[in-house]
Amino acid sequence: MREYLLYCTYCDEYSSLGHYVEKEGHFEGEYSLLHNQRMQSDELLCRFLLCHLGHHIKAIPNRTDEFSDIIKSAKRYKDNEVDRYVEEAVLRNKAKEKDKEMDRELGKLQLNVLCKMFEEEASIVSKLPTETKAEAQFLLGKEEGLKRALSLLKELMEKTNTFYKS
Repeated sequence: MREYLLYCTYCDEYSSLGHYVEKEGHFEGEYSLLHNQRMQSDELLCRFLLCHLGHHIKAIPNRTDEFSDIIKSAKRYKDNEVDRYVEEAVLRNKAKEKDKEMDRELGKLQLNVLCKMFEEEASIVSKLPTETKAEAQFLLGKEEGLKRALSLLKELMEKTNTFYKS
């Protein structure tokens, strides 16, 4: 897999783009030895580009002599801060996942509340007294509609529970 550097010839400074993640449409970003992972964000790339506005910047693929020479001799952009940026990116990703999980749990709760409301409404409708045959038919239709909605809701809940197993 190809890895890339962005190199500013004016400042003799580079930033690692890492591999391009086709599925997500971004580069992996800088690598942190401390955290043993890449940023998975474009934050340092954007900072590098802003810092080097107007400078001559080259994209350098790995497995070339130029790539090796740049790694050996040039300064790494924000070298002392990469670990902090990676840690912040990891924390942001964890917070995003936590928010996503909270949204799922809230959705499950809403479905459970709706299910209970349908059950109660169907129970109330089934116990309502009627005076005419037409009224009885109407309430029977309403009760059957609520039961069908309840059935569909339970089916949906089963499908989402298997899809989003915790």
